[in-house]
Amino acid sequence: MSPWGLHGLAHWWRVRHNGLLLASEIGADLRIVTLFAIFHDSHRNDDGADPQHGPRAAAWLTQAREGSTPCSCPVTLDVLRSLSDTEFSSLHTACNLHTSQIHHPDPTVAACFVADRLDLSRVGFRPDPRRMPAPDSLVNTAFIDAAIERERRHLSWPGGPEIESVWGVHPGNPADL
Repeated sequence: MSPWGLHGLAHWWRVRHNGLLLASEIGADLRIVTLFAIFHDSHRNDDGADPQHGPRAAAWLTQAREGSTPCSCPVTLDVLRSLSDTEFSSLHTACNLHTSQIHHPDPTVAACFVADRLDLSRVGFRPDPRRMPAPDSLVNTAFIDAAIERERRHLSWPGGPEIESVWGVHPGNPADL
């Protein structure tokens, strides 16, 4: 898959941004929301229909944390192993269920679901607040419109170019995104 495709780095960055906007409002864990942004689509086969990508990502997280799968990034292993069981459970659940479940009682898992769904305009769908487990007062028309505008601008929105300083990823030519 292309790192700049529909489910690539720019999408992950917008999901992170969306999640951080939501987290404090609904009591979600910022660190888990950020990790979800990185891992939720990391095991997709392609940018098409791939309903098992979330469960594959969740399974990989478990295997990586337990050391039962090769992982060439010691930082990733350290981060996953530093999570409490509760934190890891939220991350695992969010990755596992983000495409198959609408609501979840854990505010962190709910924030992850909403953060991802707010970026659906990249595949031609307007995010539907009825499919977002967050208060209507938060996920309102203006909030959704702002998320759509971020997607349309790729990484040319306030906070978009920070992907390089935060994640160390150089986006290249924004026209190519």
